[in-house]
Amino acid sequence: MTSLSPGISQPGQDRTALRILFASLVCVGLGQSLLFSVLPPIARTMQLEEWHVGLVFAVSGGMWAAMSPFWGRRSDIVGRKPIITQGVGTYAVSMLLFILAIQSGLAGWLPVMVAFPLMIAARLINGVFGSGAFPAAQAYIADRTSRSRRTGGISMLNAAFTTGVVLGPGLGALLVSLHLLAPLVAVSIIAACSFVVIALYLPESSSASSRKVMPRISLLDRRILPFVIGSVVMSICHAASMQTIAFYMMDTLLLGPEETARKVGFGLTLAAVAALVFQIVIVPRLNLGPGFLLKTGGPLALAGFVVILVANSYPLMVTAMMLFGVGMAMLRPGFATAASLAVSPREQGTAAGALIGTGAAGHVLSPLIAMPLYMVWTPGPFVMNALLMVFLVAYVLTEPRIRAVTK
Repeated sequence: MTSLSPGISQPGQDRTALRILFASLVCVGLGQSLLFSVLPPIARTMQLEEWHVGLVFAVSGGMWAAMSPFWGRRSDIVGRKPIITQGVGTYAVSMLLFILAIQSGLAGWLPVMVAFPLMIAARLINGVFGSGAFPAAQAYIADRTSRSRRTGGISMLNAAFTTGVVLGPGLGALLVSLHLLAPLVAVSIIAACSFVVIALYLPESSSASSRKVMPRISLLDRRILPFVIGSVVMSICHAASMQTIAFYMMDTLLLGPEETARKVGFGLTLAAVAALVFQIVIVPRLNLGPGFLLKTGGPLALAGFVVILVANSYPLMVTAMMLFGVGMAMLRPGFATAASLAVSPREQGTAAGALIGTGAAGHVLSPLIAMPLYMVWTPGPFVMNALLMVFLVAYVLTEPRIRAVTK
């Protein structure tokens, strides 16, 4: 896996650490993609409505957005490894609790309207404590990469998430025939194994005792504000797409619950494979900077949203998913790298937390907008996404601080 570490400064030790981090963070993407494809059919089976699914994502996303800056800053003080370990461990526990809550409703152990708040509580735990893994991991990468190779390192981190997204739908399609919850059980087990590997074998990036406490970075800090705005817009588009795509395909193509899980899972897999090839192969080999990613990612995502609005067949919908999947896979590391380069080495965790927190904001805002819009007008969320992406493309091309990075 040496090609996954384009910017690491100490090849031997760092390559091993990066392999551990990459493999361990795959489980986060794995669980996320499974939830997007499996939760809508589960909700329909439990006789829940679309807004219930949106609320599940909103609660976790809200806590993720609120707590990511805290855990990122905390990693600047106590070190990266403790926060990464806590985040992955909490993810495993919260997923197990989520499974138990769903099963209690499906099996009739509890009324659905009692089981549903327990589902919310499980995701709340994940949002509060599991949100530390990604900002600490991104800061870990920043600690071990030069400025010229920062984009490749952060793209590698996103590739770990994307790898999970690739594997998740396939795993879901394989296991869903056993039980609707079987894919989530598998994710919980994988996350628990990842926790053990990180706790035992991931070295700390530097001595926590040598860290100096830095002033808090405000989201309005002019060094990172343009990237915060771009990240929020991007995250709304991503969350609205992922939270409604299964419902959209189910209702547009008239699919049943299990067929929806399989077809959405396959489409997400293809989209994630395309994104993964770009992140792992193209970015490191061509040493692409954040400017290229930001200028190219927006138009690709926009094309995806336009295609899905005119799609009347499954192949066209898969094509659209691939387009906006690759576009998002370019925008996310583009904004993250730009923000990382804008702050000092001792502020990496804080900056990463701020960007990742605003990225999660889409999962808070989207259910309040996209789900109600979908219930009124089926294409509505994707029309909204297309308009937001038009704004983002124009913003990237005209905002002075972004233009300075994209030269």
